[in-house]
Amino acid sequence: MDFQYYFSPDSWIRRKIEQNISPSSALEGDPFVLWQERILYITCFLGVFVGPFALVPSVWWLFLQEGLTHVIIFDIAIYLSIVVIFLWKGLSLRVRAASIFFVCYVLGTILLINLGPMGAGYIWLLGASILISNVYSLKAALYSLLCNVAILMCIAGAIAADQLEWARQLEKPLQLWLVLGSNFLMVNIVVSIFFALILKSLRETFQKEKQMRIDLEESENRLRAVFDSVESVSIQGYNKERQVIYWNKASEKLYGYRAEEVMGRRLEELIFSEAMRKDAVADIQAWYEDDIAIPAAELELRNKFADAVYVFSSHVMTTDRRGEKTMFCIDIDLSPLKQIEKEKVQYEAQYRQAQKMESIGRLAGGVAHDLNNLLVPVIGYSEMLANDSCEADARARFLNNIYEAGLKARNLVRQLLVFSRKQPIQMKTVDLVAVVAGFEKFIRRIIQENIDLQMVAEDTAMPIYADSNQIEQVLMNLSINAADAMPSGGRLIVRVKKEGIDMPRKMIQGDLPAGEYAVLSVEDSGVGMDDETRFKIFEPFFSTKGTEGTGLGLATVYGIVQQHGGNIEVTSVLEEGSVFTVYLPLLDNEEKDVQDVAADDIESYGQETILLVEDNEHVRELTRAILQSQGYSVLSARNGDEALALIQREGAVADLLLADVIMPEMNGSELYQKALEICPELKVMYMSGYTNNVISQHGILDQGLNFINKPFTKKELTAKISSVLSGQRGNA
Repeated sequence: MDFQYYFSPDSWIRRKIEQNISPSSALEGDPFVLWQERILYITCFLGVFVGPFALVPSVWWLFLQEGLTHVIIFDIAIYLSIVVIFLWKGLSLRVRAASIFFVCYVLGTILLINLGPMGAGYIWLLGASILISNVYSLKAALYSLLCNVAILMCIAGAIAADQLEWARQLEKPLQLWLVLGSNFLMVNIVVSIFFALILKSLRETFQKEKQMRIDLEESENRLRAVFDSVESVSIQGYNKERQVIYWNKASEKLYGYRAEEVMGRRLEELIFSEAMRKDAVADIQAWYEDDIAIPAAELELRNKFADAVYVFSSHVMTTDRRGEKTMFCIDIDLSPLKQIEKEKVQYEAQYRQAQKMESIGRLAGGVAHDLNNLLVPVIGYSEMLANDSCEADARARFLNNIYEAGLKARNLVRQLLVFSRKQPIQMKTVDLVAVVAGFEKFIRRIIQENIDLQMVAEDTAMPIYADSNQIEQVLMNLSINAADAMPSGGRLIVRVKKEGIDMPRKMIQGDLPAGEYAVLSVEDSGVGMDDETRFKIFEPFFSTKGTEGTGLGLATVYGIVQQHGGNIEVTSVLEEGSVFTVYLPLLDNEEKDVQDVAADDIESYGQETILLVEDNEHVRELTRAILQSQGYSVLSARNGDEALALIQREGAVADLLLADVIMPEMNGSELYQKALEICPELKVMYMSGYTNNVISQHGILDQGLNFINKPFTKKELTAKISSVLSGQRGNA
């Protein structure tokens, strides 16, 4: 029940009086108690401000006309008591009600005794009963009624004893008093019970409202707790002016604003980008004014730091009992999905790249053997003829050109096989620091003089399991690439260091597992590259050098690193430079002894007998010619059966078996096993132009075996044979 109709809702006087007169506990506590306080407040207010209008005539009549001075004094005392009760803010409700009841009861009793039915005593007694029924209960109203009955009976006894002056002036005063008293009691009973029942109903109503308010607050708190605990769902509330009225914890996390920062601020000032602001505000206004709902959609919003935030946003409009509308935005953070989509695109690109490399690798592997066999006589004969020709002879220059072209063709085939991971490699334990240090002179020869080369390495061995020639190939290709990025000169830094990785690290191609690594980095101060170029540089035949580049240099680097169980990372800034970082698995110092990798190929001579087995006639004839030119005795055969027949016929004369890996009917490994039965001291060296996987299928590509790739030069072949003959026999 609202009692604001007693005074203007905006009345400054009413607010001030209530604040200064009503106890603070009533204003802040139970609304039913506040209602009772207001009943007393109105009663006291009327008594204080309206009472003088009744008191003044009473003083004039009772004092001047009747001479009842004691009654006037008592009336004035009662009025002053009401003023005190009205102004005494510290009195509790029950004390204030009991005081007013006592005042009314005493005043009514005195007036009835002194004035009888002609006075206002009945009114004060009835008022006391009504007041007590409104503040206390029906039981208290019944006690008040009994008090009134007792007063009336006492006065009736006084009338019967002829003790009252006013009764002597009436005819049959006792009968008159009994009639008036019975009617008064009837009215008193009806009114007291009526107000007591109203009081009970109001109390129950207020209790229900209070319980409903408590339930509503609990429900709101539960919903708020749910909304605040959902970390991935942002919920915001906005009024018609698009001002924030609700902002949950997820919104703080998603958009970076704390709730206290955004309350009262407009939506478009917080999370809308400049491009969408105008249309979004128009859509919101259309919903408020024309009930045109905003459909759910994926949006790109902005956080506190102006970064893009991707959400799926849906919207709800609510209307309260006053007709006020509130819009709630429910935003689901799509950042994890966007990250998954981004990774999916990257994985798809990596998969396509792997398929492309696999296709090219199959093509390269398919023609590698034939190309290598064709290049053997081209390189070998041109080298031998050039060595036999006079330097002044023009034919020597032509032969050198043929020889160099053959070497370039050989390198091209090897690069194709390397990036497709099919190039046969000869792995051994080497020190990366030593490999890089030994290659420094070569790097200085291939870069321009206006480039400052700096070699930085830790003063400790870094053993890795690798093919030193291919590691040098990596360093050479990266150095050439860096030099090409600095046509006007600059700084080239080659670093070697150790690095431990605690958890998998994402690389430009795949992930790098946790572990200990030897790290080789090549840093330049060149033109740099953008991200689009950075993600393509390892693709075969991709080049930024136009027709001058083959597009195989970095693809070869990537293939070599992959073959060695490592990975490579690239960072670059336009106009500042690039850093290529190669990670190679580091071996424990106790795992393997580091082998010598610095020895140069030396063209050597010998007098031993070599059994040459090669099914390709051109390769066989060239190889025999090279060996014979260096002083070796050569027995040649087209296949395994011919070779075994020669061994049986020549006895133990052969010192070394030089055999092709893949031959008809009997491969090189099978031939060597049978040859050992005849000649136990026979040593072996294999040669092949096939790819890595084909050779391994025939049981040849094992650690410690003597092996040379086709095509080879005269110098490479003789140096390798000299090394095998002077060393220990390899196992088949």
